[in-house]
This record gives sequence, C-alpha cells and structure tokens, in this order.
Amino acid sequence: MYGEISLNSKNTFLRKVFLQMFLGLIVTGIVAVSVASNSPAISFVSRYMNLIIIGELLLVLGINFGLRKMSSSTAKLLFLAYSGMNGMVLSIVMLMYSVSSVVYVLGVTSLIFVGMSIYGLKTKEDLSSYSGFFKGGLITLVIVSLLNLFLKISILGWFISVCAVVLFTALIAYDINKIVKIVNNNQMTDEDFEKFSTIGALMLYLEFVNLFLNLLRLFGKKNN
Repeated sequence: MYGEISLNSKNTFLRKVFLQMFLGLIVTGIVAVSVASNSPAISFVSRYMNLIIIGELLLVLGINFGLRKMSSSTAKLLFLAYSGMNGMVLSIVMLMYSVSSVVYVLGVTSLIFVGMSIYGLKTKEDLSSYSGFFKGGLITLVIVSLLNLFLKISILGWFISVCAVVLFTALIAYDINKIVKIVNNNQMTDEDFEKFSTIGALMLYLEFVNLFLNLLRLFGKKNN
C-alpha cells in the first residue's frame, strides 16, 4: 500500500488504533481486578513492584526504539504485555480508593477522552504548532514529580495533578491530530501501517491512563 491514503483506509487505520488502545485498556482492567481480588497476587506485586515498573519502562522503550526492526505482530504482543504489567501496578492503586470512586473517575476520563478525540479528528487547526509546549510541559512535569517524591509537599502534589490533567487532556487531541496528519501525508507499506497503529494506540493508552490516575488523585475517595 503506497501513495496517499484514501478516506476509507484512513478510517480503517483509525479503527485499528482505537481498537488496539481499548484492547490494551481491557487487558489492564482485567489484570488489575484479578490481582486486587487475590491476596497472594497482591503480595507478589507489592514485593516485585520496582521490577515490574522497570519491565514496563523497558517494554515502552523497546516498542518505540526497536519498532523498525521488529514485526508488527511483535509490537502488538509487547503492547499487550505492557498493558498487563500496568494492570498489576494499577491493582495496588485500586485498593487505595473506593470502588465507586474508581468507576466514577473512569467514566469522567472516558467522556473527556471521547470529547478530545472528536476535537482532534475534526479540528482544522494544525496542532503540531504546540509541540514545543507539550514537550516542555512533559519534561517539567516529570522533573517536578520526581522532586516531590523526596519533598512530599501535599499542595505541590495537588498542583502537579491539576497540571497533569490539563496536559494529558490536551495531549489526547494533539496526538490524534498528529496521527491523522501523518497518515494523510506519508507513504506507508502495509507493515508500516500496522506498526504505526500500535504506536498510536500506545500513545493514546498512556494518555488515558495518566489522565485517569491524576483525576483519581484529585477526586477519588480513599478507603479508610
């Protein structure tokens, strides 16, 4: 498949991106609920949490930097493996908050995601002009978050979560807009088509999860 992508092909590609993203979220949810309801599994995750997080990081880096050398099916399997490992980590978070809070925030996150997805797809504005702002915002957010791990200032933690909600909400529209423009303006083989759909799904998955976690920190009701 070479040349400019047709409207039908573009819609097919977008469906692939969203379906992979939702599949990743489903895997994460199933793993999180399964682990949270199993005491031995919770003990295992708590004991090896650092290793799981390192494994997640390696998987994301592997998908991003090794994409050209791996097949599309391998990329998809790595994405699902990452989704499962992330479910283990989120199982600990789920135990900290009431079920009603988790469900409520998940619903709010889904509504925001749908709204920003529609905006990213429909807007005529080229959102790539905000690239520098988003990169700077992400770097600043990571640095300040790491600092607050040591400082443990509650008001700063609240401020970080507010900024993260704003940033990841905007990033959803930005990345969807970027995905559409890349598909429209590039020549891709069928294999490239499949690989890029996985990268797009991973980006949106990460934004959805980060938005959910920060909304949960702001509005979730913790268990006593």
